[in-house]
Amino acid sequence: MLQRSLVLTLALLLPLSAAAQRRPYFQQDVAYRIEARLDEGPDVLTGRARLTYVNRSPDTLDSLYLHQHLNAFRPNSAWARRELRDRNTRFQALGPEQHAFERFTAISVDGTAVRASYPGAPDSTVAVIPLPRRLGPGDSVVVTMDWQARLATLPRRQGRAGRHFDFAQWYPRIAVYDRTGWAYQALMPQGEFYGEFGRYDVTLDLAADQVIGHTGVVVEGDPGYAETSLGRGYEPGPAPSLGLLTGQAEAGRKRVRIYADSVHHFAWSADPRFVHDFARRQTLPESGAMTTRAGIHVFYLPTDTAWDDQVVLRRTFESLEWLERLFGPFPYPQITNLHRLESGGTEFPMLVMNGSASPTLITHELTHQYLHGILANNEWREGWMDEGFTSFVSNWWWSESASDTIWYGSMRTLERLERTDSSEVVDQPGVAFSSPRIYSAMTYSKASAVFRMLRAMVGDETMRGILRTYYERHRFTHVTGEDFQVVAEEKTGKDLDWFFDQWIRRTDRLDYGITDVSTRPTGSGGWRTTVTVLRLGQAWMPVTLRVGDVTVTLDSRERRQSTAVLTRQKPTEAVLDPAWVLIDMDRSNNRAAIP
Repeated sequence: MLQRSLVLTLALLLPLSAAAQRRPYFQQDVAYRIEARLDEGPDVLTGRARLTYVNRSPDTLDSLYLHQHLNAFRPNSAWARRELRDRNTRFQALGPEQHAFERFTAISVDGTAVRASYPGAPDSTVAVIPLPRRLGPGDSVVVTMDWQARLATLPRRQGRAGRHFDFAQWYPRIAVYDRTGWAYQALMPQGEFYGEFGRYDVTLDLAADQVIGHTGVVVEGDPGYAETSLGRGYEPGPAPSLGLLTGQAEAGRKRVRIYADSVHHFAWSADPRFVHDFARRQTLPESGAMTTRAGIHVFYLPTDTAWDDQVVLRRTFESLEWLERLFGPFPYPQITNLHRLESGGTEFPMLVMNGSASPTLITHELTHQYLHGILANNEWREGWMDEGFTSFVSNWWWSESASDTIWYGSMRTLERLERTDSSEVVDQPGVAFSSPRIYSAMTYSKASAVFRMLRAMVGDETMRGILRTYYERHRFTHVTGEDFQVVAEEKTGKDLDWFFDQWIRRTDRLDYGITDVSTRPTGSGGWRTTVTVLRLGQAWMPVTLRVGDVTVTLDSRERRQSTAVLTRQKPTEAVLDPAWVLIDMDRSNNRAAIP
C-alpha cells in the first residue's frame, strides 16, 4: 500500500505539463480560526479549527486534501521508512511516549460529520476529507476539525524538551490545489513544504509564564513580552468563539490571540526561560512623517551567550536591511528569530527558528522569508527555487560582507561530482534524488552556483533588476522556475532556454581548457599573447580569460576558439575563469604558463 501511494505521489511531482502551464493562474481562498490548549506534563495540544475554503479554481472538487506533518516523526511513517533505507532508525525506534502524533477526534463539513481517510497508510501525513456536496467554482465550504497533537522528543523540524516546545508543525494544514491539481506529498527527509496563502486567527491557552515566539502579531493577551504595538492596524475584529476555549483562562494559565494575514503557514515556539530582544525599525524621509517598518523580535535562553548583547538582533537587522535593498520592502509588520532545540534552521512566514547565532544561517533563513515565504514555490517539486536560490542570495550577502571564499567548498564538491558523472537533474522532485547527499548537492549547492553563473553572465545590476521585478510581480503567489525565467528573459532581452536547459533540466557537463599559448613583443613596447581554448564538455558558457593583468570574455560556442590579448608587460600565465564562477569539471587545464 505504501509503495503504491508513493508512486501516485511521484506522478504529482513531475514538472508542470504543457497543459497545466497553459491554464490561467488561480489561487484558493483560505482562512483558519484556531483555538488550542497546551497541557504540559502530557505535553499534548488539544485544538479546534474552523477552515473556510473558497474554490477559486475552474474545477469542481469532491474532497479536500490536508497534511498532518507531525505524523512524519513517528514509527512507520514514510519519513521513518525512507530513513531505514540508510540504516537510520531514529524515528522508527521512538517509543509511545517519545514520538509525535496528530490525531483527528472529530471532523464536520458544513455541519455534516465525516471521517478522514489516509491514502498513504501506514503513513498518515496526508489526509483526505470527503465533501458531502461537490464544491464548484466560486463555492465555499466550512470544515470544523478537532484534533490532538504532541511533538516528538527527538527534534527534527519540531520538537519538545522539558518546557520548551517548537510547534513548527501542529495543525491539519490544507494542501495546495493549483494548476496541477491537488499538490500533496507524504512528508519526507528530501523536500519540504508547499502551502496556500490565507488568514490565521489563532488563540492559544497555555501556562501563564510561557513566552511565545510566533508567526503573526499579538492582538490580545500577554505573550510574555511587552513590544506588541506593531500589531496596531492589523486587528481582525472580535474573535469568533469555536467553543473549545470558553469562559476565562484557568488560574495559572493565559490566553494569547495572534493574527497573520497573507501567510501560508503558522508556527510558534514557547519557553518560560526565553529572553526577548526587540528592535523597532523606522525611516525618516527628507520630507514627510517618520514611517515604521517591520520590527524585529529575538528569543533565546539565558545560557545562549552567542545570542546575548543583542548580537543576533543586530545580525537580523543588518541582514533584513540588505534583503530589502535587494528585493523590496518586507511586507509584514514584524519578523521573529528564535533559538530552537534542533541545530540548523527552518523558515516559516514571519518567523525563523535557528539552532545557532551564525550570521550565514541567520541570513539564509531570513532570505527564505522572500524565497518561499512571499514567493511561494513548491519546495518538494522545485527545491532549487528556494533552497538553491536562497543559498545563492545568502552567499552573495556574505561575499559582500566578508569574503568570496564562501563559494570555494561547494565548487570543489560540485566539480568532483561532475568529474565522476554523479550529478543528477536539478529540476526534479526531492524524493526522486538517489540519496540525501545528492539531493543536498544538487538542490542547494549546484542550484546556487547556477544562479551565480547567471549573475556573472548578465551583470550585478541586471540581476538586481531581475530580483526586484520577480518580487514585485509575483509576491504572495505560487511561483515556478518558469516564472523566474520569464522575468530573467524580459530584463535581459535574451532567450535563456539554453542556460536553464543545460544546468537545471539536464546534466550537461562543462570543461574548458587551454591547449596552446604563445606570446611575442609587439614592437611598441607591449606584448601580444595568443591563447587557444577548447570546449571539451557538452555545456557552453561565456568564459573569462585572464592574461597578465588583462581580462577578456570569450563568448563563442565553437569547440575551438583563439584570441589575442595585448598587455603592457610580458605575462607569465593565462588563466580561464579566474574568479571560479563556472562549474568546470576539470580545472587542471584552466591554467597555462607562458614561456
